[in-house]
Amino acid sequence: MAYQSALPKAMAAYRASKHDSTGYSPNQLMMGREARTPVDIVYGTFEEEPAVDYDGYAGALQERLTTAYEEVRKKLRAAAQQYRRYYDVKVRPNRYEIGQWVYYFNPRKYAGRQDKAKGGVMQYHFRLPF
Repeated sequence: MAYQSALPKAMAAYRASKHDSTGYSPNQLMMGREARTPVDIVYGTFEEEPAVDYDGYAGALQERLTTAYEEVRKKLRAAAQQYRRYYDVKVRPNRYEIGQWVYYFNPRKYAGRQDKAKGGVMQYHFRLPF
């Protein structure tokens, strides 16, 4: 199938792209650096100093990852607040009148049956009247 040969390339592109929520690419957060692609190697576009020794490399990697994770936590908090504001603008509270019939959620379990039984979730979890 065609997608089997295209999937690794698409995933490599996804992992190399910077995400709006975090400000980092998944490669940066997992490896502490961007992945080197053949284009980067040919044209020398990557910037990384060669490690002098193992301890120096491990210490520098730990520092880069710690700094990145702290920044990501801050950016994700800010993004979550922004998404919440966007969501809250559209949400309107429901107004019910006395005596009005409403559905109520009743998540009871039936022995020997899955939730995805015939008729869908509405059939088993929501009941009238309340």
